[in-house]
Amino acid sequence: MTRARARIAAGVAVSALVGGFAACGKVQGFGGAAPPLVTFNFDVTGDLTPLLPKGETEPVSLQVALVWGAQWQQEPFCFLPPDPRDDATTVAAVVAAGCRDPFAFTPALVAGNTPVTIGTPATMSLFSLPSADVMVTSGTGRIAYGTFVVYDDRDGSGTLELATPRRTRSGGPQGPPMPDLTDSPDIVYGASFVTMTAPDERVAYLEGTYLISGFYPRNGCPDPQGSFSIVGAGGFSADDAMTASAKGQLPLESSCIDPLPDHPLDRQVSIAVQDHQSAQEVSCVQRANDSSVRYREPPSDDPVGQRITACAHLPTFDAQNQSSLIQLVVAGQPTDRCMGLTHYTLRGCRENVACPVPDWDFTATPPAWWPCPH
Repeated sequence: MTRARARIAAGVAVSALVGGFAACGKVQGFGGAAPPLVTFNFDVTGDLTPLLPKGETEPVSLQVALVWGAQWQQEPFCFLPPDPRDDATTVAAVVAAGCRDPFAFTPALVAGNTPVTIGTPATMSLFSLPSADVMVTSGTGRIAYGTFVVYDDRDGSGTLELATPRRTRSGGPQGPPMPDLTDSPDIVYGASFVTMTAPDERVAYLEGTYLISGFYPRNGCPDPQGSFSIVGAGGFSADDAMTASAKGQLPLESSCIDPLPDHPLDRQVSIAVQDHQSAQEVSCVQRANDSSVRYREPPSDDPVGQRITACAHLPTFDAQNQSSLIQLVVAGQPTDRCMGLTHYTLRGCRENVACPVPDWDFTATPPAWWPCPH
């Protein structure tokens, strides 16, 4: 395994070492609107002008969103060493073009939005607790983590639209030609928590007793306080994560940002603007959070175009008795908002690529455009 792939595998191990319960509602029996459950303080810093699209001098509508994070594991193609029968160079090219940072914050749900001006302190209030699908259970407690995302609300919707990786189309009755989907025009310009390998400030919500896990861990830092708090960490290197993972441990943080004593919400979070290409993935929802892969039927005409591709054998646990089956792995386009991969096989089923009676089988007569051995 190369050092770079070991780093990716370590990231998966960290994210895999680990849902929840939430209740919310308005106060009953009292007049007037319910008060907020919590109010956060933050500001946005830096010079946005050089980061704007060419020819623009100011954003359309600068906003900050609070986004709760998902528990996510990277798919095997992105971290397993390539099969010796495959071309390691082409596999590495597809990994680089289509696999996101394994340590990155993965969004699940937008909880709030508010307009912001760079250099001016702002606040955001929440009126509901994190939902069950963003809380992770560990021991006798449940925890959710969130990041503040600064973005340009280009469509004027008043909220950050989360995006998904754009896959190329399938063949067969379940895969008619897909429309030319357009990503949300929202542009992300930074976040308080982008990746575990960089310093972060994050929102924590804890119910019960905290027990550290691989869900955005802060190993070596004091436990979050109950209910809402602002915590953070200095980050850890990919090398440290790799070393710790090999020992069955979590990497130590280089430093800690702890809740202020008795005032866990008084800390003002600072969000520095940055180039959107380095922060955009914090707005990208993953199609599968459990590392599973959905293999697709190839269409009769070429769906790939100029995208980067690789021909690769399936991992043993997917191939089962189809050990010689080759997949075509296709990376997204550089202009896509979110990184992602599409997997095609000449034989398989919609639910199981190694099914005994396939939904499709083109191994004898592959489509004319098919570039892989068969």
